[in-house]
Amino acid sequence: MFLTIWTNRSLILELTKREFSQRYHGSYGGLVWSFVQPLFLLAVYTLVFSVILKTRWGISGETKDFALILFAGLIILNMFSECLNKAPLLITANPNFVKKVVFPLEILPWVMVITALLHTLIAISVWFLGYIILFGIPNSTAIFFPLILFSFLPILLGMGWLLSALGIIVRDISQLTALISHSLLFLTPIFYSIESAPPFLQGLLVLNPLTFVVEQFRSVLFFGKMPGLAGLAVYFSLSLLFAWVSLKVFRRLQPSFADLV
Repeated sequence: MFLTIWTNRSLILELTKREFSQRYHGSYGGLVWSFVQPLFLLAVYTLVFSVILKTRWGISGETKDFALILFAGLIILNMFSECLNKAPLLITANPNFVKKVVFPLEILPWVMVITALLHTLIAISVWFLGYIILFGIPNSTAIFFPLILFSFLPILLGMGWLLSALGIIVRDISQLTALISHSLLFLTPIFYSIESAPPFLQGLLVLNPLTFVVEQFRSVLFFGKMPGLAGLAVYFSLSLLFAWVSLKVFRRLQPSFADLV
């Protein structure tokens, strides 16, 4: 699984550059849109939930607290949603790669995840800028956010391998992932804390693979808490297992890609 990215590192780098640049190719704003989009969504969500609906997190009545807590959760959700929506189309959108016998198709999820990670790092830099303007120096625990992102990456890779392989067989999967992506906005504790949910729903929220990452990410960035290292170790191990199984499924179905594309 990791040998793939090492042996094809140059190809992955070039494909990532192309994917990242094509997103804003031809636009006047270019890379600026990577900063504008998260800021715009943050402003809209904050206006609706914090100003109009007067939603509060429970630790403070200030809008700026809710805005940064909300933004931290959205960073993780957007990273997941970007990969979830792209994954089913990775193979079908690149038929020319499928027909080239020497092309390693299993690197496409790597390109997808690395591109999503670059957009996530831009959003995180915007978050830090907002925190510095509103509160000053960030918490020292913020240095642990790469550890949380690292434990999250195998989930995204596994999703890429599994959904891209299944997406070429069942074309309706892309429609299903779009529905799931919209639903996760409210089924993940983004606009609310998990403690504020009814007790019988808290157990269901914990089953959401995004919940743990969102909670840990907000804890180290905003609340100044140390990450749960034991929980991250378990999460990373399960994520690796999921990615490994997904890669096995991908390789099993790969011989049929050329006939189905």
